[in-house]
Amino acid sequence: MDGRNLSLMTVISQSLKFIADKAIEKLTEQVGKVIKTKIRWVLTVPALWSEEHKHFMRQAAREAGIITETSSASLLLSLEPEGASI
Repeated sequence: MDGRNLSLMTVISQSLKFIADKAIEKLTEQVGKVIKTKIRWVLTVPALWSEEHKHFMRQAAREAGIITETSSASLLLSLEPEGASI
């Protein structure tokens, strides 16, 4: 819109960071102290995504500070149809 170019990784990771920060803020208001390493994050992804796409999302979550390594068990990728059924 303003002529700047941003990488997709930057856009996704900054979006995830914003959402995670807001979630932690609300959680802190409701329960007090929050231990970030105890949170299990669940992100929905399209069912048609390849393993490469899923890895990209894990990398974005790592860059956002949600997880410390891409193989972290603290992040669960849920396929959208599974998430919708729950």
